[in-house]
Formats: sequence, structure tokens, C-alpha cells
Amino acid sequence: MLRDRVMPGLTILRPVMLSPARIGESAPCDFFDGNGSLLLRQGVLISESVQEKLSSRRLFCDAGQAGAISSDDPLRALTGVGETLSMLDAIVRAGGKPSAGICMELAGSLFESWRFDPDACIGFARVGNLGSPSVCQTILAALFAAELGNAHAFTRYELIELIGAALTMNLGSMELHDEMAALSGPLPGKLRSALTEHPRCAAGILHGIGIQGAWSQAVLQHHENINGSGYPGGLARSGICLEARMLRLVDIFAARLRVRRGRGPQYWSLSRARGLSELTAHIFGADLDSLDLSLARLLMRRLGAFSPGSVVRLSNNEMAIVSRRAYGLVRDTNLSPRAVLSFLDAGGRPLEMPRVRRIGPHDYRILSYAHDDLPRLPVYDWPLIWGYRAPPSRPAHDGARAAGIPGKFSS
Repeated sequence: MLRDRVMPGLTILRPVMLSPARIGESAPCDFFDGNGSLLLRQGVLISESVQEKLSSRRLFCDAGQAGAISSDDPLRALTGVGETLSMLDAIVRAGGKPSAGICMELAGSLFESWRFDPDACIGFARVGNLGSPSVCQTILAALFAAELGNAHAFTRYELIELIGAALTMNLGSMELHDEMAALSGPLPGKLRSALTEHPRCAAGILHGIGIQGAWSQAVLQHHENINGSGYPGGLARSGICLEARMLRLVDIFAARLRVRRGRGPQYWSLSRARGLSELTAHIFGADLDSLDLSLARLLMRRLGAFSPGSVVRLSNNEMAIVSRRAYGLVRDTNLSPRAVLSFLDAGGRPLEMPRVRRIGPHDYRILSYAHDDLPRLPVYDWPLIWGYRAPPSRPAHDGARAAGIPGKFSS
């Protein structure tokens, strides 16, 4: 029988950067890859060849040691993005104009956060509270857009533009989207009319502050459908730009993963997530007729059946969260994570510290997605899951500055 304890040799890992300034020094800690495989042992001399070899890898270390190497905190920065997005929308609703510069800085901040730790950003955006329902959905959609743009080999500038389009596609109508999230029945006529016009309104706001090109075009077209059933222009197929097709897809997907009145987040059944085509059809259903199928499959291939933030029930009856994707050269979209983090014990009580659980035939097993048992997540210190909060028994790092937008993410 499996003993109820944290599996030895497993820990919460956090990404860090190995600075060239450390060449000639001893490694301050063990460094791992995304799957927890040891790359460099603590105490080994960091030579130029070692630094060069590791510079192209995403490095992780024990979250308890990461603070001594890097003060980067993308989750704090993500909270700042939510605050700024709410502020920009309030400015527009009050008749003001945000600057193009702050919109670009907003997109750049989310890009830097995602680039540093994409799994933590996506997972935290799914389970954390970044603001109003519309703000939470918008940020999650922007992170999924970053995944798609990266898969299409977008340049850094193109990725920031795509992220910016996702963040501003509902500019001026965030309150409307919050009203929609609170509805459990059909949309009233007044709301439906405003919804139909909101892409034009947002694109017009962007034009007015000098943001044009792919950014504003994607915003204008982000509710157009491949089959011509969308709005405001009734465009179809090649008449819709690639960026807009991406936004349409990620907006729908993000909406399914966020709570709305009358229903919890919509997940999927393990029994129907066996392969890429089956998983895609199961998640998007009839909406696939109006979406770019190749993009839908690409997104599912990137995220898999156990994307970060997925809540699952384990074979010992604990509730756990998938903190990171399983990385590797495996084509199977249903690739199970190597480990998850329990946050509720078998009795449903929150754990003071998440427990690392190894997944495997001789360890713990994932029995199901937990949405049927847990339609509403409990209040929990979610940054602990990704190692961006010191555990309660340790004093928190006191070097944090207030979350802000400019350039690099806050620490």
C-alpha cells in the first residue's frame, strides 16, 4: 500500500537564469530541466563550456533556493497586468484615452512573464484571482495566444503585438463581459447589440491612439468565424487574418476554463482525451465548425490533456493540481505529468504546504479531473504551487517591490 508521504527526491521547482557572471564560481545549487532531471550538481565549477551548454536550456532549481539566485516573480507581475488592464478600461469608459505606450508596456510585461515561466503563468491565471471575470479571462486568453504565436515562430515583436491584441480586444467593454459572465440565461437584446459592436469599438479606440496594423486588425476581426457566421463583418476563411483566428480560438478556450454563473469551469473527461483529434473534438465540440481546426489542434498539442492549472483527483483521494506540463519528445497529447501537487487532503482540508506526488503505475494515479467533485476551488495560496511564495514556516522574502507594468516583471 502506498504510504501517505511526500515522495523522496521530489521538490517544487522554479525556473532561474544562470548568469554568465557566475563563470568561474561553484554552482550555488542543483540545476534541473523541466522534467526534474539533474543537469548540474551543486558545487561543480561553472566553466565557460558549462555555461554555454546550459544557456540554451530552461533551468530549474529547488524553489526554496531560487530566491538567492533570482528575484523574478512573474505571478506578481501578472497581478499587475490585471490591475493595469482594469485601469485602462476604466479610463476608456470615462471618455479618456490610454496611451499607446502603456498598452505596449502592458503587452510586454505579460510577454516577459510568460517567457520566463509559461506553466506558472497559465496555471495561476486558471486558478488565481487577477481581477474581474473579464480581466481573468482576457489574461488567460493572452497567455494561450502567446503559446500559439510561439508555435508559429512569431518574432518577439509579433508575439508582443499578438498578446497586446488579446489584452485589448475587449477594451471599453469589460463591464459588458462581466455582465455576460453573471448571466445564466439568454442575452437581453441590448447586451447582444453592444456585444456585436464591441470589436469595432475596441479597434476604433486603438486607431485613435495610433495602434494599427496586425494588432488593431486582429481586434476588429476577433469574433469572425471561419464559416462566415461571425461578426461584425461576416468574414470567412482567408478573409480573416491569422492573428484574429488565433484570438477567436483562445477566447473561446479561456471562457471554457473560467467560472460563470450557473456553471463551473468546463473541463473534459479522461476517457475522451486519448488522442489529439479526439481531445480537440471533445473540448470544442460544435464550435469547431467555426474555428480554425489546425490552430485548435496546435493549441491542444502545446497544452496537452493535463495543461497547467488542471485540478485532478488522485488514487489516495487527495485533490491535486498539475503545476507543469510533461516535457519531452513524445507525440501523445495525453502525456501524463510526472508529478502533481496535492493541495487538499483526502478529507477535503487545505494543506498548509502542497505535497509533491509522483505519478506512475507504482506511485499515485490520476483518477479523474476534479470538476465534478469541486465545482468551486477553495481559497488557497496558489503561488506556493509554483514556488513563488515562501512556505508559512519560513519568513517571506522582503525584497519585493510593488507590482508594476514597465518592461521586466516585478520581483
